[in-house]
Amino acid sequence: MNAPPPGNSIHTTPTGGEGDLTLVGIVRRFGLVTALAGIDLAVRKGEMLTILGPSGSGKTTLLKVVAGFETPDEGDVLLGTRAITFATPAKRDIGMVFQNYALFPHMTVAQNIAFPLEMRKVAKAEAAKRVDDVLNLVDLGGLGDRLPRQLSGGQQQRAALARAIVFGPRLLLLDEPFGALDRKLREQMQLEVRRLQQHLGLTALFVTHDQEEALILSDRIAVMDRGRIVQLGTPQEIYRHPVNRFVAGFIGESNLFQARVASGGYAVLDGGARFRLPASAPPEGTEVGLLLRPERPRRLANGAAAENSFAGSVVEVVYLGETVKYRIRLDPGFEIIVRWPFQSSGGSPGKNERVTVGWNGDDLHLVQWS
Repeated sequence: MNAPPPGNSIHTTPTGGEGDLTLVGIVRRFGLVTALAGIDLAVRKGEMLTILGPSGSGKTTLLKVVAGFETPDEGDVLLGTRAITFATPAKRDIGMVFQNYALFPHMTVAQNIAFPLEMRKVAKAEAAKRVDDVLNLVDLGGLGDRLPRQLSGGQQQRAALARAIVFGPRLLLLDEPFGALDRKLREQMQLEVRRLQQHLGLTALFVTHDQEEALILSDRIAVMDRGRIVQLGTPQEIYRHPVNRFVAGFIGESNLFQARVASGGYAVLDGGARFRLPASAPPEGTEVGLLLRPERPRRLANGAAAENSFAGSVVEVVYLGETVKYRIRLDPGFEIIVRWPFQSSGGSPGKNERVTVGWNGDDLHLVQWS
């Protein structure tokens, strides 16, 4: 996407107030089901915060509460310093982008984009200039006279994005907007939306169930499980230091083991295998979860050593281009997944080949198991 043209009339960076969106004690019930069980969240000015979780975690209900399509049973929604808990969607100064684009099929692209300006009674000349500016901004210059059906899926998503930002909203909501696109186009749109959001200083709340998408797009990620935010942090914090077994298993591939802390800085698995732990290990007898990301183990050869080392056999090989994923059954009776760089010279192990793998105590991350 392009930078705004000279004299751009799209103003999306809000003024006044430090927190653009604040949720305080949000509870939403549907009969006996509690969809949101007390959500506290502050979205900082100019950041992209992603709500990430599996189906049924409450992320869509949370988005609807922010947008005004659902009213919470308890709690408050503030946009800047203004309470909008009971405001209608049209009065919230929020732009939205949906997975299905939600473009009016009988209107041209330009008319679709101009629609929120007409609702706000912006003068025709000013509206025409804003539409022209935003069309160029999202690489749709010259396509304003086309109908939505005459555009590709990616172009339709750009048009929906243009309509959401043309009036300079205080907040942008994105509800799994790339779900209908093929993988290559989805990855392209992810980067384009991220660049646009950063360039314009938009405050954005993004909802997805796609962990990789969340890691790519976000300044921070709020992971939801059963109506609660169970961890909030940067992508690096969420991936490298998950707080519990749910987050560890949901974000990225992982090797997770249940163990009990033993003496001497070790933990023991049910099968008897012993792992050297990080220096910050909890007291002896504590039940812990051990997280080992697939990129951490290394192949040991030519006398190389590690604090934890095990021999085993390659059970499965999955070629992924620059890397290869291996499932290895280690001799003590447990399996691990590893990812190693592909070696075209024949150095990559094959199925049923014997290998020795190892990792140090600091390669493990301890998580709450129960």
